[in-house]
Amino acid sequence: MRHILPIAAALVLTACAGSSDESASPPPQSTDNPASGTRPVGEPQLVTVEGRVEAGVECSTIRTPDGEVWAVNFGEREFGPGDYVRITGEVADASFCMQGQGTLIPQDVEAIEPPARDRNPARSGGMALTREYLTGNWVAKGVNADCDTPDFSIESSPGGIVLSGDMGAHDNDALIVLGDYPRLDLDEPRQDLPIEARGPDGLAILRPASDADYDPLTIGGASIEDDGVVFVKCA
Repeated sequence: MRHILPIAAALVLTACAGSSDESASPPPQSTDNPASGTRPVGEPQLVTVEGRVEAGVECSTIRTPDGEVWAVNFGEREFGPGDYVRITGEVADASFCMQGQGTLIPQDVEAIEPPARDRNPARSGGMALTREYLTGNWVAKGVNADCDTPDFSIESSPGGIVLSGDMGAHDNDALIVLGDYPRLDLDEPRQDLPIEARGPDGLAILRPASDADYDPLTIGGASIEDDGVVFVKCA
């Protein structure tokens, strides 16, 4: 009888070990957004950020007006470089994106209007500002837009690119400067106004890039304040 109990115990242990081996395989993981990274285990950490979409090395990135960079995989969502979006998503535990301070697995993505403090000159709405792009008549975007009475016109000559229109408290002509910081070059004490493409036929004129007090400038029938004004090119 002394030898029966140890043998029985060994059989029980063997049976338990066999049962453990059969259940040792890890549970299948979700394949949603596999390129975005591994979904967090347990309570996910949700983050909401907004900024300009840029092309990344492995994945798209979003750059906030404060300079934060997050990697993100939009999957089948139709967003790309130049778009300004707000994203709410989980912070991935691991990812091959290898850019920014983390990788977001989106739960919700929406296109929003950029704020005045979004000052990345490279964004340009996915389009480059050129003389050809700018030349023509422009009217403020909206249901009352009327190309018979444009808010301003832009002409290109060897001497430069000039915007002409009725500008409150300023000459009716102003030089446009392109390059790394496209802008409407105003006479002092007026501050320059940043400009950006809103492709394929839009032009945004924004309030000054500084946070100093600003007396809104009117161009035609539009007042350049808050997040600026988008104008569309007349045919």
